[in-house]
Amino acid sequence: MSQNLDDERFYVFDWDAVFDVDDYLHFYEDTLRAERTEHQVDVLVSHLGMTPGMRVLDLGCGHGRHAFELARRGFDVVGIDRTEGFVELARREAEMARLPIDYRVADLRTLDEDASFDRVLCLFDVFGLHRDEENHDVLRRISRALRPGGKLCLDVRNRDWMVRALLPVTILQKGADLMIDRHLFDPVSGRLVDYRILVRDGRTREARFSVRLYHFTELRALLASVGLHVTEAFGTWDGDPIGLAHNRMVIFAEKDD
Repeated sequence: MSQNLDDERFYVFDWDAVFDVDDYLHFYEDTLRAERTEHQVDVLVSHLGMTPGMRVLDLGCGHGRHAFELARRGFDVVGIDRTEGFVELARREAEMARLPIDYRVADLRTLDEDASFDRVLCLFDVFGLHRDEENHDVLRRISRALRPGGKLCLDVRNRDWMVRALLPVTILQKGADLMIDRHLFDPVSGRLVDYRILVRDGRTREARFSVRLYHFTELRALLASVGLHVTEAFGTWDGDPIGLAHNRMVIFAEKDD
């Protein structure tokens, strides 16, 4: 029996449920803590050769943790996110700190900038949420948004690690609250599908989503196809090499002149 290569089950994304602001920050608070953000920004500044005053685009900025820290260090930052609740939080924090960050509610797929930025960031699984042709177009739009010689940091999951170490079920507990994730990897589409159940304050709800997982070589070729050549790549934010022992890929690329 032949397999349906366009099976819609593998492209599901309950956006509002997955990115419910209150639940998201409740369960991911430890992952997003301030000291980790500061370390990641240290790495970005070093490996992207960033100097204060550069114009930086933070795609999928969420509630603005990287954008805020970059603005605090003197960078001219634009943050874009599709979830209005995150952008509202980010704007409030920036206003309280009197930081001039330009936050916008927008979809990555509508990015329309022409050589406007010195650096672009796309971090923490923001890339890969859409279909292959849309993901490729996002990279094309990123390349177009960069000035000649501009640089990108792309932070995604490592497909090789995920396929090797994927657990059928994971449970994250926060006090009496639970986030239960049931995983399915489809090797034809290359997508990881997550059937999530959230149990919080006696309330249960579901949130389904999927993300495209890439091999490093595949992603390097995609970047090259839009005029971005990889200069460095790591398996962790601490500089470890990409490999089966690490679940992420932190990739730095430069736009051809």
